[in-house]
Amino acid sequence: MYLFSLITHLVCAIIFIGYVFFDVCIYPFAKKTISPQTLEAVKKAYTKGSAKVFGTAFLLLLISGAYMAKDYLGGEHGWWQSNFQKLLLAKIAVLLLMCLITFISVFNVTILKKPDPFGKFSHLIALVLCLIMVVLAKFMWWV
Repeated sequence: MYLFSLITHLVCAIIFIGYVFFDVCIYPFAKKTISPQTLEAVKKAYTKGSAKVFGTAFLLLLISGAYMAKDYLGGEHGWWQSNFQKLLLAKIAVLLLMCLITFISVFNVTILKKPDPFGKFSHLIALVLCLIMVVLAKFMWWV
């Protein structure tokens, strides 16, 4: 079951980070060559359908990550005994920060009907936090 969770986690991370990477790094190039009306129509079309894929990938990331983390944290393993655990908890802290930022953005836009307080930087922030989590995930196995 651990291997299944690991594969699910990796595939969902690729989907999640790939989408954010596209929006931050690739999409801006299109702004230079396509009319604003066409660009907005394209973005609206892929954003509408991508919410389900993006949300599902994120949910599966959380579930698979929690399943794998249970093998390394808590119980007889403790919480802060090894460098591995410290880096894993740092990764979880970065994830919680990203969830908080997402909650604030969604709350402002959907409930309060206000603009996203992070503006056009929300996906850039998400990309940076994702890259930090990837580095922490890789570094955990080297300490």
